[in-house]
Amino acid sequence: MRYLVGLCAIVALVAIGWGYTRSSSNTSTETVTVTRTVVHTVTRSVTTTATSSGAGNDCTASDLTATFQVVQGSQGAGNIVYTLRATNASQGACTLSGFPTVSFLDANGAALPSKTADDGPGGAVVTLQPGDTATSQVRFSPDVTPCDSGTATTIRAGVPDGTTLTAKIDPATKLCGAGSLQPSAWTGAS
Repeated sequence: MRYLVGLCAIVALVAIGWGYTRSSSNTSTETVTVTRTVVHTVTRSVTTTATSSGAGNDCTASDLTATFQVVQGSQGAGNIVYTLRATNASQGACTLSGFPTVSFLDANGAALPSKTADDGPGGAVVTLQPGDTATSQVRFSPDVTPCDSGTATTIRAGVPDGTTLTAKIDPATKLCGAGSLQPSAWTGAS
């Protein structure tokens, strides 16, 4: 019996050992933030309207500065020739073509009577980069009587876009022969 009691004690101890469990739980929470960058590419067509400063666009009077000076030695047969120079003073290229319209003004800015005739074909388109100059030769009759009243001190020249610019006449002159003017077409930059 002792043997049996000893065995029961061992079984009891083993049962207690097997029945005794120690448990522990370790739980952790981890937060992960995911950021996504989405890139959208948008392609669009842009239509631009040309301005007066771009190549291929008519020069405006505000793009230009002008001079009007006698061609030395051009006097003869009742005619004289002046050179109208238009210089591109803008920041971009512009064009001149055809004939300038020309009229003469007195010292008070009043228009003097004149007749204008083109001097042949319309000429080429002249592209003026900033600082370039186009020219037109203007023939008129200051020495034929009767002379018109007043002295022409300023020229008003029209450019293709319809605007006008002015330049002092160097030297000032009387208009005679009804102020007959023959401007040539604009010629290349010089």
